[in-house]
Amino acid sequence: MKHMRNTWMQWAPMKGLHDDTASGRRRWFLKLGMLSLVVCSLLFYGVAQPAYDHDIHLLAALVYLLLFVAVQAGASYVPVANLGFFVSIAYVLSVSWTTGGINSTTMVWMTVVTLPSILLLSRVAAVVWAGVAVAVNLLMLALTQTGVLSSLTLMNHEVLAWTLLNKVLVVCMAMGVVFLTDYMHRQQSDELDKHNRSLEHTHLALRQAQAHKDEFVASVGHELRTPMNAILGLNGILRTELAGRAEDVEVVDHIRRSTEQLLQVVNDILDFSQLQAGLLVLNEERFALCETLQEVMDRYADKAAAKSLELTLDARQIQGMWVKGDRQRLVQILRNMLDNALKFTLHGRIQVRVKSVGLGVLFEIEDTGIGIPADRLQQVFDRFEFADLQTNRQFGGTGLGLSISERLVSLQGGRIGVSSVQGQGTTFWFELPLTMTAAQGDGVTDAERTELMNRRIRILLVDDNAVNLMVARLMLQKFFQHAEVTEAQGGVQALALLKTQSFDLVLMDMVMPDVDGLEATKTLRSRFPAPARDVPVLGLTASTNPVDRDLCMAAGMNGVLLKPLDEAQLVAQISSVGQRASKGAR
Repeated sequence: MKHMRNTWMQWAPMKGLHDDTASGRRRWFLKLGMLSLVVCSLLFYGVAQPAYDHDIHLLAALVYLLLFVAVQAGASYVPVANLGFFVSIAYVLSVSWTTGGINSTTMVWMTVVTLPSILLLSRVAAVVWAGVAVAVNLLMLALTQTGVLSSLTLMNHEVLAWTLLNKVLVVCMAMGVVFLTDYMHRQQSDELDKHNRSLEHTHLALRQAQAHKDEFVASVGHELRTPMNAILGLNGILRTELAGRAEDVEVVDHIRRSTEQLLQVVNDILDFSQLQAGLLVLNEERFALCETLQEVMDRYADKAAAKSLELTLDARQIQGMWVKGDRQRLVQILRNMLDNALKFTLHGRIQVRVKSVGLGVLFEIEDTGIGIPADRLQQVFDRFEFADLQTNRQFGGTGLGLSISERLVSLQGGRIGVSSVQGQGTTFWFELPLTMTAAQGDGVTDAERTELMNRRIRILLVDDNAVNLMVARLMLQKFFQHAEVTEAQGGVQALALLKTQSFDLVLMDMVMPDVDGLEATKTLRSRFPAPARDVPVLGLTASTNPVDRDLCMAAGMNGVLLKPLDEAQLVAQISSVGQRASKGAR
């Protein structure tokens, strides 16, 4: 019994009723049609009509059954369907030939016999079969009118059942085709809706996974940058203390270079993640272009000297130019380009050329390094891309720097490219639409900065990390030797101190567990009385995302310092806000 049931399930025409594929549903429809025609043929075999040989019905039933078996056995449904339409037209034609020609009741089958071709075959094939049916009708009309075929049809009681059966079965077949068409359409629509819902769920899951990944990367990046802030800060203090001991200073410098290299890897990963997610935004500001370039060149002077390379800057065309753009990202692109040039240049020189072109500024970084093969020039800006495996092993690197640079240039609406001759050198260039603007100074002269550094000022330092507090305090005491630094390990403690004591400056960490720097600053600005609410506040953050800087400024901070703390930026920012506060007080 079990074997018989399995055999029936294998050969049952309804087996493909819920097939998920269009071809599966068409095969099911074709098999159902073949079986229906087998039944119709057998019914006609048993109904009286003396004008023709009824064995034609048995032959047709056998042919339809064989076509059903062929489809069930796995034959392609397209040739089987075409053969079925041909057999059906020939079947109708043979019966009509002796039962009245064009006037035969059997000719009504010509209206439905090719109708399933719309569902089973292509549009072109369906039109062809419809044309064949029309041609057969015209042929029968012509043969009947010319007398080749008799137009006489029997209408006595012997053939009434046969005539009625033709019309009833044609109506049933037409209704069946319409019903099945609607059913298959609804099934396909339901399947499409189900697939769309599945895609929506998958899309939502991917977005959630991306969001979790971004949060994870940002969190890990923050946690990595925080201890590196301590390492670099203490490294600077230690270097000052060991200034007279050359060997110890060399060790300290190695520590700093290694930490900066690790920091750059972390920054690359964070930036690449933000670029991938489309979350990185630009922070436009006005800055002196030539001074910015010189700062970058100064950072690489020692590295170039260590490899006996000549490092030069040609910026004659932009002397004194102030521009509006994202200074931080420009510096990042230049550093990536210089890192790449230093890495692959073993001897010779590296030259940076900058000039004004059209509505922007063109930057060129030329080196006399190993060069890039011509067939690899198109891939140098792809992520994790190296000239070859041996190059990667020899020179190392994450393979993200140039990819990030290309995306940063595109994000700013610029262009980037490279030209190279293997064995002679490489020139990377990029053009940014930096807008020229009026010069803007920080309003602090060297004399005023020196006066502020020697003044007895009260600074409130707020951070939940004890090591960060120590690093910041040591850096402040290094440059502002007469400053009185008070420490607070959270926003709640900071607000309590601000209620009872007066300060000239607050350095406020952005992320803290109890009350963060943003909320503490908002509370200070909105709920404290003057003059406490007007005290300058500089934010401290390990995040390089400009959005976080905007949040700090929106909360009421006067500026933002990035961790790891840069000594020059620390002095410049404190001098700037301190001088503005002094002028405001006057």
